[in-house]
Amino acid sequence: MEMIGFFREMDPGSSLELFRDSIQGKVRKQAAYPKAEMQRYLDSGHPIFDIMETTLDVVTGSFRVPGGSSLVSDGRFVWRADLSAYVETYNIDLPSHFISFVVENGFSVPPASLQNLLSVSAAAEKALGFRVDGGAGPSVST
Repeated sequence: MEMIGFFREMDPGSSLELFRDSIQGKVRKQAAYPKAEMQRYLDSGHPIFDIMETTLDVVTGSFRVPGGSSLVSDGRFVWRADLSAYVETYNIDLPSHFISFVVENGFSVPPASLQNLLSVSAAAEKALGFRVDGGAGPSVST
């Protein structure tokens, strides 16, 4: 599992390595990939973690994305739901091995098993520093 499209401006106070790169250095005049096809791919990923918030464009504030920080995956890579909007607006530079994977799959998100997606989701949650909360209910003994 590899996480892509996470930038310092998306979580400015974070000490996580995941948010070390600035999005400013990833903005391009022209995309290095077929933009419409890449957007469709990103928008077609398997949802693995829903977050009910609206994100604001961290570059110029020109767009908002409902559920933008939700996580999406193709079974190998994980990205935020708002990455497609950054591709559309700013031609964001994406990792070449991700672009190759997408091209090899014909710009179609490959099927992934439930077990694979659960594993990817758990790994992404851990990478983001999320923790399991047992809640306030009574514990259940087995």
